[in-house]
Amino acid sequence: MASELGRRRKSMVAVGRYSDSVSANWIENATRLVATAKASLPFAGVHWSDAVWDVSASYRHRTRAYKASRPALRLLFTQHRETPRVAALPMTEPFGGIVKALVCLRHQQRGQSSTSHMVFIRAARYVFHELAAADLALPDLRSDHLDLAAARLFAREMATSSYKVVGHMEEFADALDRNGLCRVRLDWRCRHKVRPRSMIQGSTEGFRNGESTSDRLPTEEVIRAIGHLYQIIPRAASSDDLVSADRILILITTIMVCTGLRVGEALTLPERPLSVAEDGSRNLRYARLKGRLDDVAVEWCCKPLLSATEELVQDVVDELQAATAGARRVAQRVRETGVLLSDIALDEELDSQSIQAILGLQSHSVPLFLASRKIPYETVNRRTRVKRDAFVAGITPDHWTAPVIPGGAGKGLDLHESLCVVYRNQLHRGTRSTLTYAAQPVTDQNMGEFLSGRATCASVFERYGVLGADGQPLRIRTHGLRHFLNHLLDEGGAPDLVQTKWFGRKHAADTKAYQHLTYAQRSAQVAEEVMGGRMQGKLVEEMKALPAERMRTFLAARIHAIHDVGPGMCIHDFQLSPCERHLQCTASCEDFLWISGDEERCEELKRQAAVVHLSLRTASETGRNTHARSDWHRHLKHRYAQLMRQLAALGLGEKDLRPYLDEGERHGKANQG
Repeated sequence: MASELGRRRKSMVAVGRYSDSVSANWIENATRLVATAKASLPFAGVHWSDAVWDVSASYRHRTRAYKASRPALRLLFTQHRETPRVAALPMTEPFGGIVKALVCLRHQQRGQSSTSHMVFIRAARYVFHELAAADLALPDLRSDHLDLAAARLFAREMATSSYKVVGHMEEFADALDRNGLCRVRLDWRCRHKVRPRSMIQGSTEGFRNGESTSDRLPTEEVIRAIGHLYQIIPRAASSDDLVSADRILILITTIMVCTGLRVGEALTLPERPLSVAEDGSRNLRYARLKGRLDDVAVEWCCKPLLSATEELVQDVVDELQAATAGARRVAQRVRETGVLLSDIALDEELDSQSIQAILGLQSHSVPLFLASRKIPYETVNRRTRVKRDAFVAGITPDHWTAPVIPGGAGKGLDLHESLCVVYRNQLHRGTRSTLTYAAQPVTDQNMGEFLSGRATCASVFERYGVLGADGQPLRIRTHGLRHFLNHLLDEGGAPDLVQTKWFGRKHAADTKAYQHLTYAQRSAQVAEEVMGGRMQGKLVEEMKALPAERMRTFLAARIHAIHDVGPGMCIHDFQLSPCERHLQCTASCEDFLWISGDEERCEELKRQAAVVHLSLRTASETGRNTHARSDWHRHLKHRYAQLMRQLAALGLGEKDLRPYLDEGERHGKANQG
């Protein structure tokens, strides 16, 4: 049984085990698992017996997808909440201890986010509920209990969230198997787990009449509305006027439309993000919060602005710098002195009138202001009086003291260095006074409410009466702006690698999620490139042999699918038949096309050509030793010739491969040694 318990099965996250020796005794396995987790607790400052763990300290160093406004990060090892606003009961032992140990294990092995851990715990809650309903302990768990837990999950949650949670439920079952915690092996997968259509990229139901209807891609109507709001929202309003909040947020939105930055990247721009390159073009400096090699180091990148947007982005940044200068000065003074109101000489004792004058409060209810901050005061002759030290200490939490991006000197970003900084409550749409003595960063929640609204707060489109063609208020998600700009570049024919690099993505495959052209539109786009003489390949040679009036018909018949394969693109339609030359695209394949003089792919072409050159040399030596004609040798020759033809179009030859060849030879000698 121990060998069977050690057998691995694929799951969304492979949680291992602390010990390689898993016995047939599930009680012993559970005891060892919990004891080991307690001894090597990966979360600082938490107590094992607590049902709620505050793990904020363990994630403070992480900058990936960092949000300045994120609340305390907590893991809730509790049951489902039965009554709203009433704390849920903790999971009973030993089930709760097992879940805690597995969370510790997955954190040590994979370092998942606190959100991922909470989804894992949520999945375990459904299992706990079914076992409690059947009055069973964890070792008695069976596959049918997991089926019931999954059914309850699907009935309770939305399709997208239930799909994610049931995947973690499968992970939980795998972890129980791998650590030998049940009497029998579960080997469980949910039979009703189906990816929701909204999560399927390229679903044919997302297209109607040749146009994309994806909800990720905003319409041009929405983008024009944003431009209209940029023009009509008044400039230079006072900080206590709600119009100033709208102006700041529409400026940030305009930057996102023109640059395609993620909302977190736009909100963490430095005060002076623009620079001029040697050729006169403008670059935007930003902190790349995703697609990095690790979750800790801050990677500052420079993105060249699109030439059509350079002047607009410069104007927007200049205006935003001026609109947020006052809040930035407040942050700078606090940074230098460590206290608020350091530029004002405060009396030893303050009364309500002086407090109102100093803070610029619009409300006359100074006692309510003090009570909400737990500042002790007394009333003398119907006047509120408060000690200076207590007053300053009480208002200190109003100011944002944490970094906008954590990191060392020159790497992180403090509040006074940020472009998107405002006074406290300046963006609040209620009755709160703008507190000009304290500053805070603009958050993604501010942006979301501005563009989409919420139950108690109308969106900017509603407030300014900007309606769609159907008479309904427009709505857009912040990430939709990134989708829109990527779609424009894709329509304009920008190669996938260019899109990937410019938008700061780690993998070219991720770009597919942002491309909303239909297969017919993309095929027609490539056909136009071929007709315009910007493509090379065997297909182009075949087309040139035909009469001019038949060329378009020939291309329409041949090009039905487009696949980016690195050095070029493949037009084989895999829905009709598998490809006999799969993974051999650059070996004179008839379905392989490439862009003439594509400098963006130059380095990748040189690298591949160098690899093939070294492989060809090895194959030649092997062929001479065995006196055998090698099919592999012929394949490499065809592929090398193809790559060199593409490099020749760029004016390059074998001498340009030398750096890659030298590196390959060094690695080869190191491996032999």
